[in-house]
Amino acid sequence: MTLDLILLTEPVGQPSLKASDGERKGAGEPSDSQAWDAIVSGVRDVVGEVVLGEDGPSRTLTHQPSGITVRYRSGETAINLPFWHSGSDVDAEGLVRTMYRIGHVVADATGLVAHVSQLGVPLTEAESRIDAAVDLLLDDPVSSHLWPRDGFRVYFTGSLTLADAVQRLKSMVVAEESDRFTVQWSDGPQLEVTFDAGPRIVAEAAEVAEDYGIPEMAAYDRRFQVTFDDLDEVLQEINTLIEVNLRLQDLTGGYVKRSWNDEVSPPYDDPVDGS
Repeated sequence: MTLDLILLTEPVGQPSLKASDGERKGAGEPSDSQAWDAIVSGVRDVVGEVVLGEDGPSRTLTHQPSGITVRYRSGETAINLPFWHSGSDVDAEGLVRTMYRIGHVVADATGLVAHVSQLGVPLTEAESRIDAAVDLLLDDPVSSHLWPRDGFRVYFTGSLTLADAVQRLKSMVVAEESDRFTVQWSDGPQLEVTFDAGPRIVAEAAEVAEDYGIPEMAAYDRRFQVTFDDLDEVLQEINTLIEVNLRLQDLTGGYVKRSWNDEVSPPYDDPVDGS
């Protein structure tokens, strides 16, 4: 799972925070450049180098060693700390404290109020309950079932990286950054592709393997994730979704898991034209 720190214009309780998720998906106000510059500078003071990006009206930054991401647009910010398996060599308490420090950086830069979603409390209160946040991060049984946005994941093993996915989808790429790229088929919706590997993905794939009775997935340690904002739009214009799904699965020989129906599909036998 992820530990989620949400910053909004006013304090909210857990029920209203969950209820507002659908409303936030439709928000499209552009980010404030001055506030974003202050966020980037402050986060770098906390963790060092970060990777910057954009996603529609949102601006993003990622600290790759920890997986902490910040997604900012005017009036709201989401800070996410990903699930880590308790068997991995990671200082979960240190990561939570780092995330909370970043929360204060964003709050100071934007004037927004920070709230820890899963704990249902403001950041100021959550700081006195570090153990509760650590418990959420370690060995959570539903980690692979939580999604930042709708999309699908391709689990695989081998040596492929994001650069290989870019090459396979080169005719569809409309924007490329160091840690992600965006694809589009004709005038259809845009889909964002990211890559992840390592102990966190091993734990996630092993969970899927156990849940779905696919033992070979337990050895998978790499994952492409394809996400988008509007599921209805993507399914209505389904060509982009099908094309990206087919090409990535053909490239990796991996299994695909979808957010909207929770289904897992095995590799395809027939090769796909990647022109």
